[in-house]
Amino acid sequence: MNYKTLLMASAAVLFSTQAMAQDLTGAFSVPGKGQIMSDTSIELGRTESKIKGFRSFAYDTLIASEVLEYGITDNLSINGGIANKFDFDKKFDSDFNNDHNFAYTLGAKYNMHFDDLLFQIAPSYSTYDPKSWYGHRWNQDKKDFYGSDRWQKNLGIDLKAGLDLGNGLTPYIVYHIDSDIDTNHREIDQSVKFGLHKYAGKWALDGAIRYDWTKNDNSPKNDTETWFDAEADYYLKDNVALGLYGSYLIDAHDQKYDDGAKYHVKNGHEIGLRVKVLF
Repeated sequence: MNYKTLLMASAAVLFSTQAMAQDLTGAFSVPGKGQIMSDTSIELGRTESKIKGFRSFAYDTLIASEVLEYGITDNLSINGGIANKFDFDKKFDSDFNNDHNFAYTLGAKYNMHFDDLLFQIAPSYSTYDPKSWYGHRWNQDKKDFYGSDRWQKNLGIDLKAGLDLGNGLTPYIVYHIDSDIDTNHREIDQSVKFGLHKYAGKWALDGAIRYDWTKNDNSPKNDTETWFDAEADYYLKDNVALGLYGSYLIDAHDQKYDDGAKYHVKNGHEIGLRVKVLF
């Protein structure tokens, strides 16, 4: 084998290796047909708030979750997940009953692409049992607040669009909406997220600005928040990505309720560790 043949063979091997590698961390990522992707995460968060006329207070959260996603085709997947919200904040008045506060999700993702244009539709259903979370603290006030003493049920959907610029660079936009169902006091949560994703084989970076707004019966105006989201992932193997992610509250609109109380979110942040594995 001469030098030219050896060089061409090496290039072919390199190209085939890169072609097999798959970005597990992007906004449009789904497992291939017959593959399973595991997404395991643990997240710590804090929100500092103040109600006018009262002292400031902080609310801490600790959440662990596992999501399994199965590829029906290369562009269609289904997923199911379980999350636990630990009784991490002992000081705040709405402490949970214990550390076993489970929530469950079911969903699907469908990708479409037209040349370099990328689209995804991702509906979801989530549920949890409020009485299991709050236990002995469950009373008539909480029943009225949550609308029912039955399981909480939410329906939502993500609509995504992006542009593949090549070289692993993808700007994208996500519109999200979800609402509880089967309740008397229904909230509608919505958000728009503008992001930029970079995949480079051994690592990936993602940064985005997210604007959230919530419509509920207790406030005459929408509650709004602006967040900066970021994630950095490193590929331990082609099928294993270890990621550090976080969110930082940039701005929050003061919430004024019907009884005249004014609620101000001063700052908030979240940080988490994630492992994604493709089988």
